[in-house]
Amino acid sequence: MDKTVKSLPRLLVIEAHSDDSAISASAFLEKHRDKCDIHFALLTVSDINLHHAGELKRDTRIIEYANYVKHFKGHWHREENLPFDADSRLDTIPKREIISAIENIIKIVKPEILIVQGPSFHQDHTLVYEAAIAATRPTALHCPDEIYIMENPTYVHSIGPSTDFKPDLYVSMTEKELTKNLNCLKNTFRARCAMNRTVSH
Repeated sequence: MDKTVKSLPRLLVIEAHSDDSAISASAFLEKHRDKCDIHFALLTVSDINLHHAGELKRDTRIIEYANYVKHFKGHWHREENLPFDADSRLDTIPKREIISAIENIIKIVKPEILIVQGPSFHQDHTLVYEAAIAATRPTALHCPDEIYIMENPTYVHSIGPSTDFKPDLYVSMTEKELTKNLNCLKNTFRARCAMNRTVSH
């Protein structure tokens, strides 16, 4: 007798920067690591100089992000132009190109669940949010069953209704799960964690 194996629901994370979902939604992803087929779309990564940590090279960030995706047994969709080399300069890329890139990935993955950033005072986050909304408009070829907005707590200071981020989904974690999640971040973002330890206050 043939037994049909039910496939896991596909979950797609669309994020501007290589550490955004790690900060905003890694606990949720950890909870769903064995319950979903997790896919990632990273929109931009560049050499950056962090005021609190120093310079971090693009190649290093790409390696760390690949390790982060691997932790979740995920799939990283690196399309022809992605990730753009435009960190904190995503507004220099025509919005149509960003929307098209997201549309192409959604067409490939056909996710049941989509996680994307919300509007904030970080222009890259807002652009990703607006592009994802356009890519999942009602006339799109595929629209996920569930769409969740994630955001980095440091970027949710409200400047009006469009950035008034009020979460209504919380993920509880046991001490064991929290430790596992923290170890994931330490082990996958080694360079950044090492840099943070060298900063004097």
